[in-house]
Amino acid sequence: MSLTDPVPNPPRPIEAKVKAATAGGAGAAAVITPAALWLIDALWFNGAAAPDVPLPLVGLVGLVATGACAFAAGWWAKHTARPDLGRS
Repeated sequence: MSLTDPVPNPPRPIEAKVKAATAGGAGAAAVITPAALWLIDALWFNGAAAPDVPLPLVGLVGLVATGACAFAAGWWAKHTARPDLGRS
C-alpha cells in the first residue's frame, strides 16, 4: 500500500447521541451523584457527622444517576443522519 492509495475506511464522525450521552453521564458522575449523596446523608444518616452513607448505597446512587442522565441525554439529542451507510 502506497501513500497515494485511498484510505479503505475513512473515520466517521462521532454521532450526536453518543456525545450527548457521554456528557450526560460525566455530568451526572461529577455533579448529580455527589449532590444526591449529600442530600441522602443530610436527611437519613445524620448530616452533622462525617458522611455515613453505606458504600453499597453510594454505588447504587452513582449507578442510577449516571445511567439515567446518560440515557436521557442520549434520548433527547438530535439524531445524526448517516446517508453513507446505505441499505444492503
